[in-house]
Amino acid sequence: MKVLQVNKFHYNRGGAETVYFALSDLLRRHGHEVIPFAMQDDRNEETPYARYFVSNIDLREEAGGLAGKAAAAGRILYSREAERKMDALLRETRPDVAHLHNIYHQLSPSILRALARHKVPVVMTLHDYKLICPAYTLYTNGALCERCKGHRYYNAVLQGCVKGSRAKSALCAAEAYLHAGLGSYRRHVKFYVAPSRFIASKMLEFGIDGGLVVHVPNFIAPPPLPAKPPGRYFVYAGRLERVKGVGTLLRAIDASALARDFELRIAGDGEDRAELEAYARERGLSNVRFLGHLSQAELEPVTAGARFAVVPSEWHENAPLSVLEAAARGKAVVASDLGGLPEMVIHGETGLIFRAGDAVALGGCIEQLLREPERAAEMGVKARALVEETFSPESHYRRTMAVYERAMT
Repeated sequence: MKVLQVNKFHYNRGGAETVYFALSDLLRRHGHEVIPFAMQDDRNEETPYARYFVSNIDLREEAGGLAGKAAAAGRILYSREAERKMDALLRETRPDVAHLHNIYHQLSPSILRALARHKVPVVMTLHDYKLICPAYTLYTNGALCERCKGHRYYNAVLQGCVKGSRAKSALCAAEAYLHAGLGSYRRHVKFYVAPSRFIASKMLEFGIDGGLVVHVPNFIAPPPLPAKPPGRYFVYAGRLERVKGVGTLLRAIDASALARDFELRIAGDGEDRAELEAYARERGLSNVRFLGHLSQAELEPVTAGARFAVVPSEWHENAPLSVLEAAARGKAVVASDLGGLPEMVIHGETGLIFRAGDAVALGGCIEQLLREPERAAEMGVKARALVEETFSPESHYRRTMAVYERAMT
């Protein structure tokens, strides 16, 4: 089978890219031909199809000047270049199915029209909430938000949801209205792959036909278990942004004499790093180490040596790979009760679930696992078993192929 894999970035930038590359490798191992389509970038993985990739565009605030910003806005709404280059790639390769990941902004839904002209069935993974929320997150101004339900995307402008900017929010709201009006996704996507049951239920609530949404969990190939006993630390790995709940984690540590006796290693970077570091200094949290951004290879030994991992998110996480990466290494996970997290962490079995934003409850969970290292280790064993049973590459392959076959009929 020829499978077209589409994602705006062709280098490992985040969770969506990790899934995009891992799935591509999995398909190749099973004998399928994988054809990538993405945006040009010096950091891209090598591919003979790079000549079909769309030109690079920098959407950062400081990039491009007035003319560049106008061009970027037009491309976000509808990229004729992406449609044209997709058309050329399809003429040469004639794939059996297209699997879309994150296409927004740098590629745009314009590529769906080219796929329809060539009669290529489309499957799309829901890595986030972009199809129902212009800001991707169902979160704004420090709280969960569903104001845009019923195609009321103007609320994104009123709230300044996108990067705190009404102008950016207006552009993303216009994008949502345009493609809802054109039926870009409704007319051309045959099935949506939902990594969590939670995101599947949200799509249904917001009006997407539930019969088109198929639950296929993310996957990970479990590595060898750590040979050494864990160190005197626990770990958080992820972005340093308000939605991730790291501030709540630091408050929980601050209030716990026991937690202060162990090290918290924070792997990641983001816009709130300076504020979080300042809080740690002010409160004398000398046991908190900020490691900065780590590559996957650098992060692996940090996770492998931890007692457990913490995922304190305050937005509706979909199916974060950080949970799978910790569980695959035999680590219990302490996670908040939002989004798809309770599907990945079985409370009292493979980890502990606490109420999002509740520093006291989070502190209690951390203390429980620190006081009872045998129980933490037991949970880690069960977490690893759950990964092997539910989140394995072979399980993911079978489910994905079933979706492709349905799409092609």
